[in-house]
Formats: sequence, structure tokens, C-alpha cells
Amino acid sequence: MQNNYLNILDHMEHMTEDQLKGNVTIMKIQAREIDEKKRVFVYFNLHKKVWSVRQSGKVVGHTEHIMLKDCRFLVGKKGRERVIREGKKNVHAGVSGYIVDNVPNGYSHQELTYNPYKYEGFVSRIEPDEGIVDHSDYAVLSCGNGWRDLEAVWLGE
Repeated sequence: MQNNYLNILDHMEHMTEDQLKGNVTIMKIQAREIDEKKRVFVYFNLHKKVWSVRQSGKVVGHTEHIMLKDCRFLVGKKGRERVIREGKKNVHAGVSGYIVDNVPNGYSHQELTYNPYKYEGFVSRIEPDEGIVDHSDYAVLSCGNGWRDLEAVWLGE
């Protein structure tokens, strides 16, 4: 499957933006604004239905796919309390890390989820009773039409 994905990406690399329109969603992160030596904070934007990337308090891009290193899964306590109290969602949870181009092979992984009404932090989607996950070596964040995935990745055993 990965090989097929790479073949598709290789083919798409040679297509113009006009050829891609209507076939794929073109998402751009303005890399010139991102300092790779500084952490970013990534959260799911409920209005745009993509991941928003914030650095130094400023949104620097939106994307459907991003990979991070040295990740912290953060939930603001007061923001969560406000969601529960008011019943309105706000930006209070996300992933902090350094943007990377790939995740090393030979890892273990776990899909995570967060629901402010059920959990105080990010938990395993399959086994939420295992407890809160607050960090990982890497994270892969992806989304599409009506779905989003957050995968925590750890190196080693």
C-alpha cells in the first residue's frame, strides 16, 4: 500500500496545479513563516475541517497531513471546563512538537482521541481506559472529508 501511495505522489509531483484541481485538495503550509527550530501547536480546526498550525501565537498554515517529533498532547484545563460549562467548543487541546518530513521505521503506534465531555486528556481510541497519553516520540495527524486521525508513535519496543 505504501508503495502505491509513493507512486501516486511521484506522479502528482509532475502535474501542474491546474491538472490537480478537482482531483485532490491542495493544502499549503507557508514554510517560510515556520521556524523549524521552534515548536508548533497543531489543533483540528472545526470550521475549516483541517489541522491548523500555530507557532509563537500565530496561525502559520492549515493542512490535511502533518508529522511532528518530540510530541506533547496538551489540554487546557480552563478551556475544557468552559466547553463543559457552556457546551460550546473552543481551541483548548492539540499537539505540540517539531515539524518533520517523515517518521522512522520500526516503531509502535496508537490511535488517539480526545473528547472534552469524556476525558481530561488524549486517550487511546481502542482502549481509552488505559489512561491519558501526554507524549510520544512522533505523531502523524491526518484528516479528510468527514474524518480525522491522530496517531502517536514511539520508537523502540
